[in-house]
Amino acid sequence: MSDVRPPEADKRTDTPCGDKAGVLGRNVPSANQEVVNSSRKVQRNMVIYYGKEVICIIALILTTYATLQNNATRTARPPSPRHFFSAGSLVSDSPDGRLGPTQSRVTLSELSFVFYYAPWCASSQKARTAYEHVARIFYHEAHFAAINCWQPGGECRLQYSKVQSWPVLMAYMPGGLAVQFNGQWHPKNLVKFVRSLIKPIHRLGVPNELLTVLTGHDAVVVAFVELQKHQRAYQIFFQTAVKFLERDPLREMQFAVVTGESAKAFGVDTMPSIRLYQWNETLEYFNSTWTVSNITSWVVDHNQQVTLWMSPTGGKSKMFSQYIKQGSALLFFTPRNFYWDWTDGYTMIRQLGMEYYNCLGDKWINEMSREFMMFQRKENQQNHMELRTMCKDLLRNFQRHGPFMQKPQIPRHRAVSVHFVNVLNNSKHADNELLRDICAIEEHEEPPHAKYTPNPVTCHQERKHCDIDDQPPVYATQNPFDKRSPESLKILAERRQCELLYHGELIQKAIFFPSSQPENGEGISGLGCKYNKTMSFIVIDSLTYHPFAERLGVDVLAQKDKSAVFIIDPENESTYFMKEDISLRNIMHFVRNFFQKRLNRHLKTSDTPMRFTHTFREEDEVNGSSESSSNAVSREVAFDVVSSKTFLESVMESGSTDVVLFTSTNCAFCTMMSQNVLQVAQILRHIPRLRFVTIDGDRNDLPWQYQMEYFPSLVVFPRHNKAESRIFPTHLPVTVQNILSFVVANLERGSRLRAIMLACSASKKIPSLGHCVQVLRTEVEATISESLRQWRTQAHRRSSILRRLQILRELYLHLHETNQFCDFKQLEHYVRRIVKIWS
Repeated sequence: MSDVRPPEADKRTDTPCGDKAGVLGRNVPSANQEVVNSSRKVQRNMVIYYGKEVICIIALILTTYATLQNNATRTARPPSPRHFFSAGSLVSDSPDGRLGPTQSRVTLSELSFVFYYAPWCASSQKARTAYEHVARIFYHEAHFAAINCWQPGGECRLQYSKVQSWPVLMAYMPGGLAVQFNGQWHPKNLVKFVRSLIKPIHRLGVPNELLTVLTGHDAVVVAFVELQKHQRAYQIFFQTAVKFLERDPLREMQFAVVTGESAKAFGVDTMPSIRLYQWNETLEYFNSTWTVSNITSWVVDHNQQVTLWMSPTGGKSKMFSQYIKQGSALLFFTPRNFYWDWTDGYTMIRQLGMEYYNCLGDKWINEMSREFMMFQRKENQQNHMELRTMCKDLLRNFQRHGPFMQKPQIPRHRAVSVHFVNVLNNSKHADNELLRDICAIEEHEEPPHAKYTPNPVTCHQERKHCDIDDQPPVYATQNPFDKRSPESLKILAERRQCELLYHGELIQKAIFFPSSQPENGEGISGLGCKYNKTMSFIVIDSLTYHPFAERLGVDVLAQKDKSAVFIIDPENESTYFMKEDISLRNIMHFVRNFFQKRLNRHLKTSDTPMRFTHTFREEDEVNGSSESSSNAVSREVAFDVVSSKTFLESVMESGSTDVVLFTSTNCAFCTMMSQNVLQVAQILRHIPRLRFVTIDGDRNDLPWQYQMEYFPSLVVFPRHNKAESRIFPTHLPVTVQNILSFVVANLERGSRLRAIMLACSASKKIPSLGHCVQVLRTEVEATISESLRQWRTQAHRRSSILRRLQILRELYLHLHETNQFCDFKQLEHYVRRIVKIWS
C-alpha cells in the first residue's frame, strides 16, 4: 500500500527539476494548436487565391459564349400575311407587301389608286370602308389596289421605310404623274377626290358655261390653248390641275380649258394664256415660263374668296381663329353632298357675300348675284327633278334596250376574281347592284323643296324590273360587250348619274332654299364699306362638323334641313343665332340687324342635349367627392343645378338668399371648392330660405352682368336685394372656414345670428370654441344696437322691436354665463335653447 503514489508524486520524483519540466509539458498542446491554426490559414489563403482564378475563368467563358450568341442574331418568324380587304372585293390586295404586281398593273391603267396601309392601324381600318366604297362606284374608270406596307421583309416596307403615318393613298396616271390624297377619310370626300381625278379639267365653249362653273366654285383657272400648236403648254396645265388636288382635295377651285376659235368669245386673242376668274376681278398670268410650281404659286397668291367652305382637319388647328381675328363671321351650317356638283346653300351665301362687298355698286357683280346665280339655283333644282325622272325611265328601259345582258353570269353573293374584274372592267356583280340601287331611289321620298308629279308607273308597280330572274339574255347591239360604243357610253354616263344620285340621297335629300329677293332698301349691298367692317362668310358641312354647332348651343341636326346660321362677334364676345326660316331674304335681314345692333345675344344652355360633345358626369362635378373620402358630405345636401334658361327665374326672382357657385367642367380647382361649399351647406342646412345653387359656366351663357371672368366663382345674392350681390374674394384661401364666414356675413340679421349658432354647435369644424362664443356675442351686441336705433325711429313698430330686444337680452345673458365656465356640453345646451327662443 505504501508503494502506491499519486501521479503528481511520481512526476515530481521521476523527473529532474520537476517544476520546470511540468511547465514545459503544459506548453506542448498550445504549440500544436498554433501549428494547426497556421495550416488552416494557409489553406484558406490558397482557396481564396485559386477561387479568384476559377471565377475569372468562368466569367471569361460566359462572356465569350454571350458574344458568340449575339453575333448570331435570331429573329422570330413574322406572322403570315392576311388579306386586309374582304374576299371578292374590287380592291386588289397585296398583304405580303409585294410591289411588282401592283406596279405592273398601274403602268397599264389610265388611272390607278394604291392604298398603302398597316393592318394594325386604326386609321387604316377606318379608311378601308371609304376606299372599298369608291372602288365599288368607280371600278369601271380606275384600278384600285392596296399594299400592306407593314409586313416585315416586304418590298413595300423596305422601300418606304420613312413614312410617318398610315394610311397613304396615291393616285397614278400615265407619264409618272402621282397625286397624294390629303383629305379626310370619309366616303363622300374620297368620292369627290376620285371624281376630280377622272375629270380634272372642264372644257368650256361659251362664256355662259364659265359663269355656271364659277357659280359653284371659289374661282376658275382657265387655260386658252390651241391643242395642235400648244401640246406642251396643255400638258403642263393638265399636270397643274391634277397636282393642285394635293392642296385642294375637294376641288374648291376649278380648272378649265378653252381651245380653238372658242377663245374669241372670251375676248382672248393671244394663246397660250391663263386667266384666273374670281367673283370681282379677272387676272392674267403673264409669266412666259409655264411650270407646275409657277402656275400653282401664282394661283395661290392671287386667290381671293368672298365665301369659303371650311373643313377642319379633325385635330387641333387655328383654322377658325384666322378668320375670327379679322372681324365678325357668318357661319352657315348646311349639309354638303359631294355626289352632286352643287350645293344650293353655298350658292346662296355667295350671293350674300358678293352683295355685302359690292361697295361700288358694280353692274357685273349685281347681275351675277341677283340674276345669273338666282337663275342657276332654279336651274339646279329643275335639273335635279329631271334627273330623278330620267332614272325612273332608265330603270324601266334598261333591261329592254340596254347594251348589257339581263341575266348576270356571276351570282350576286359569289366571290369574284379581283384581277379578272379589274382587267376586264365588266363585273356583272356591280351592274346588278346598280339595278337595285336605281330601284331604291323610288323607295325614298322626294326632297322637301323639289316636289313634282311622279310618273304613274313606278318601281312599286313594275317591281318585276327590279328582280334579277332567269330570263334568257337579250342584247340591243351587235356586240353586247363593246362598252366603248356611243350607245354604251351614253347609257353608262346616265347610269353613273343615277348611281351618284342614289348614294347622295342616302346621305341627305336635296335641299333648295327659297330664293326670293329682298325688297328695295332691305338688301345689304355695299354694307361692308358703309360700316367699315370685315365679315367672313363661312359655310360648314353640318353632317360632318355638327359638334361645332353643338358647342355654340344649337343641335343643328335637329333643325329644319339640318341647317343653321350664326354670326360670331369677337369684338363684343357675342354669338347670334337666326331663328327664322333660312332664305336669302331672311339672312340679309339678319346681317343688317346685326350691324344696326338689333339682335339679341344667343345664350347657350346646358338644357340643349350634348350628344356629340364629351362632358364629365354631372353628379361627380356637382356633389364632389367619393364616399371613401374623409370629407365626404351627406347625400341629403346637394346643389340645385340651374341653366341659363332657368337662372333668372330660379335665382334672381326667388324669395330666398341664393349662394351660387359658378363652375366649369374643364376646371380642376372647381371640384375642391365644390366640396368645401357642400360642407358649409351641411352646416347651414337648417336655415330657412337659404339655397346653394351651381351653374356650369362653360355650357351656359348668362347676361353680361352675371358672366364670370374666372372659375370657380362664389356669389351670394341676398334675399331682399338681389342687386347687392357679393363675390368671394380671390385673395382668400378656399377653406371651409373662409367660405362659412363669407356666407354668414352676407345673410340677414336673423339668419346671420342663427348661422353663427349653428356653427358653434358644429364646434368640431371651428378651431377655437372661445372665438366662436366671442363672435356670437359681438353679433348679438350689434343686433341690439340696431334694434335700439329702429325703436327710436319707427314708433309704430316699437312693440315688436321691444319683444326682439327681450329675446336678445336673454341670448346675451346665456352667452355671458357660457363664457364663465366654458363647458362644451353646457354650451351645446345653451345653443339649443337660443335656437329654440329665436325660432
